[in-house]
Amino acid sequence: MSAATGGTVKDHYASEGIAARILAALRAAEGPEAPVTPDALSPLDHFHGRGLKATREMAALLDPHPGERVLDIGGGIGGLARWLAARFGCHVTSLDLTPEFCRAAEALNAVTGLSERVRVVEGGATDLPFGAGEFDRAYSENVAMNVADKLR
Repeated sequence: MSAATGGTVKDHYASEGIAARILAALRAAEGPEAPVTPDALSPLDHFHGRGLKATREMAALLDPHPGERVLDIGGGIGGLARWLAARFGCHVTSLDLTPEFCRAAEALNAVTGLSERVRVVEGGATDLPFGAGEFDRAYSENVAMNVADKLR
């Protein structure tokens, strides 16, 4: 992705206070003492069509195993990464281009107790900041529309 395109994508998705708004919405819907879990957050933090149903279908294809290292390319605020880590016991690295999404993902990882199993890295899909063989599996859900250089 070019710097100009990356800036446009970042600008489009940039928004402050994302985690606080999501937690407020969860508490408004479920009550102030509602547990903050990946399942409870899933209606709010799975930023793709068909929500948790699509996530379950993707997970069935991905077939992650406990202890594996999984890369989420374009992880947004980390809903899928948290859900996979909690459900399958894997370690997920969520890569996203938008700094505000990365901060929100880190905050939601902390409140769900998943900071040790879900790592957040700011970066783009076309310039992966990782070494060869660092991950056992990788996925991307509803991100390709934001990548200008799809072949790369």
